Amino acid sequence: MTRTLISLAGAALMLSACGQPADPAAEPDAAAPVDTASAAGATDTATSPAAGSRSGSGAGVVTAVDAAAGTVTINHEAIPAVGWPAMTMSFTADPAVVQQAAVGDRVEFDLTVQGNAGEVTAIRPE
Repeated sequence: MTRTLISLAGAALMLSACGQPADPAAEPDAAAPVDTASAAGATDTATSPAAGSRSGSGAGVVTAVDAAAGTVTINHEAIPAVGWPAMTMSFTADPAVVQQAAVGDRVEFDLTVQGNAGEVTAIRPE
């Protein structure tokens, strides 16, 4: 019984920490400019374009494109700038961005995250 309660408490703590930065002091300085041109190949550049949102860059493989829904699904590597581990995720995107993606493409992409939802703002071949 005690072992079960400890396991449940541990699981609850882990779930409550999902999406939270491990060290708030380690958050990127929103006022600091980011030179994305010199960070070619980097997957963790970040800026803060709007209050409550985070931005970053990632790399991965496009697994689905739904032009009608305006989504691109990417199996991406970890994106430390937004606190995400590697995963497969569907992102919203403008039609021009969706047109640039094809299933099987290895891509680098820029995204903005609001809450748990991500929007791909740019995509390019890797």
